[in-house]
Amino acid sequence: MDNEFMYEMDELLSEGKFDEVIQKIKELDEDEMTTELHIMLAHALSQCARYHEALNTLKAVDDDSIDEDMGYHLEKAGALFGLHHYSAAVREAKNCLEIDENYVEPWLILCLVYQETGDDAKFDYASEKARELDEEAWNNIFGDKTGELELYEEDELQIVLEFITRHFGKPVDLLPYKDENGLTHDHPINCLLIPPDEDNRFYKIITVGVGAYRGIDKNHNNDVHRIEMAAFLPADLTVREIMEQYRWIPRVMRQFGEMLQLDLSWLDAGHTVAYGEPLDDSVKYNGVIFNDVFVDTPYRERCVLPNGEEVNFLRFIPLFEEEMMFKIRHGFSALFQRLGERLAPGQIDVIVPDRPDTCLDAGTHKKWACPRSTIENLLDWHGADGCYATDRITVDGCRVGFMYREEPDSRLDSGWRFLAGDEDEEYMNDISRMDIFSLNTICNYDTDIIEYLDNPTGTAFYRDKKGKFRKAKP
Repeated sequence: MDNEFMYEMDELLSEGKFDEVIQKIKELDEDEMTTELHIMLAHALSQCARYHEALNTLKAVDDDSIDEDMGYHLEKAGALFGLHHYSAAVREAKNCLEIDENYVEPWLILCLVYQETGDDAKFDYASEKARELDEEAWNNIFGDKTGELELYEEDELQIVLEFITRHFGKPVDLLPYKDENGLTHDHPINCLLIPPDEDNRFYKIITVGVGAYRGIDKNHNNDVHRIEMAAFLPADLTVREIMEQYRWIPRVMRQFGEMLQLDLSWLDAGHTVAYGEPLDDSVKYNGVIFNDVFVDTPYRERCVLPNGEEVNFLRFIPLFEEEMMFKIRHGFSALFQRLGERLAPGQIDVIVPDRPDTCLDAGTHKKWACPRSTIENLLDWHGADGCYATDRITVDGCRVGFMYREEPDSRLDSGWRFLAGDEDEEYMNDISRMDIFSLNTICNYDTDIIEYLDNPTGTAFYRDKKGKFRKAKP
């Protein structure tokens, strides 16, 4: 490939024009594709979150010296991280370091993995190495980004505060932002505490600052979503109890508000956000669903900014993992119907630390072959871990006879599907005979599957007559 074309690709990559790079390289004939072009293409695909395509592009590289190519291992590590294959991403990052341990990018990938997996000791070690090599590069990813968050204009802020006072009550306190060392800092997102009164029977924690950001849904006519969050707490609490026992709520609210801006994302009623771990050590909730605060109100005043854009107030409702899985499968309305049927009045919208999980085994009519009380932690897995399994496995107790991985249907879905192998079309068309589980749960039913779970989307395995898994042909 001539130098002029390679220079053009470098320029486009540096300008962030990844779609253009993908188009131009894919127009080349196969015999024109060099190792460097494969790596460039993989990088552009990963930057567009097309991680599976990036890995397939790297697989197509036919070069005896590839084991010593830093770029190849680095792009592979990045794509694997994007797919939540963390152990494989670590392996490729370490391959990079074997080539050159003074290259900052593999250390940054290790930092990202250890941050996601919660391995603080390894994160600190990798961070120290990365910061020694390039402090600015580390700060660009892991530094304090709160200074980059957008702020309301003064007239906008006044409108939002007046709206909150009219509809939620008069704030009595600000819940301060505290860092991991317990030190208090200013934060662009304030959290107001509002006590109960004659019109509002609960304590409220209301964010002010999230809606300064214009979240844009590019799939629906560039709709603008400005939102603030509202959490409702029991009226019989004291302010001190809220400050001590419910401090996790403003912390998580601020994190979600930061996430929206830094990830260029948006939230609306019906959206769920998985936290990846319990929201706090004091609770077992590990995700949140949002609903319109005024959904049952026949008429309400709109909070409209001077530019005509509306700030919507979303109710912050924590969920258990099983409840989030139920929502993924059955939808928003079905989940709220279930919550209403299984919780006492008021327990849906008012946050208490010990409400029951409405989607545990006791809430079904099925008798699991492997009761929840016997489930052990068998799987070292990070990232999306939802999967589907049929009743032939989880109720009848059959071993997994066929497993395949397809494109995930949500952020919580790993893509894995598990069958006994003797389910016919009529059986599979009955959705009541399949449920959502965590991968670790299905590993408790059949440990033989564990070694195959790192395989990518598009792979499938069947169990042969000798009981061994074989790769199924596409």
